[in-house]
Amino acid sequence: MLFKHRLPLALCLSLTLWAAGCQPQPTTEPTMTPDVPSSPGAGKNDKSAQQHLYRLNPTPRQGYEIVLTIQDAPGPFKKMGWSALYQAKGCNYVVNDFAGVRGEPEHTVVLPFTERPDGSYAATVYLDAMLDEDYYGNGVCQWQMVGVGAGVMATGTPAESSFRASLQPDQVVAEQPVQLFYWKGYYPRSKTDGFRTWGNNTREKFALEARDNLFSMTLTPKKVQP
Repeated sequence: MLFKHRLPLALCLSLTLWAAGCQPQPTTEPTMTPDVPSSPGAGKNDKSAQQHLYRLNPTPRQGYEIVLTIQDAPGPFKKMGWSALYQAKGCNYVVNDFAGVRGEPEHTVVLPFTERPDGSYAATVYLDAMLDEDYYGNGVCQWQMVGVGAGVMATGTPAESSFRASLQPDQVVAEQPVQLFYWKGYYPRSKTDGFRTWGNNTREKFALEARDNLFSMTLTPKKVQP
């Protein structure tokens, strides 16, 4: 084994870091994307059926620019996606009427991004991107961002490896840069189709023979003045 794989808490299980078909756009002011429509034919209690209920905050103010810098890349990354995950803890809906199973709302916002002159990439995330509302008639749902991140692939074909980096809310608010290291041998693909890696925060977590064959991705957050 080349390294001890570290997954950043529950974020790896729930945060969608990949936005298919998303490429750098020549925009000067990243904006929030529309709500994800519910799946046609989804049951009224199905998780996907909840998405049409959730609304974006029309006037978010708690913005942070996130800059992604890639160093010593093993080759070009022609596919990239950014997103942020939001959850409303303590606010729930019925998943199964018979069993009384309930779920908590969560929503992924795909973030537009730009390529900067120095070759880095930037996106803007809002802590208050979601609108706090009484979605289920049981009180106002209070949304919180639980993670933001980016993912890159060589060309975007399904068999390729995807290299992912993420920040937790406390790291964003603290404007704390996070550098993660990845083994170049997984580029453009590993022995496992569709392999995903979130990297490691130090070179020492890799086997000694792999440490001279690494590249890094650094996410640097900075507060945006409203």
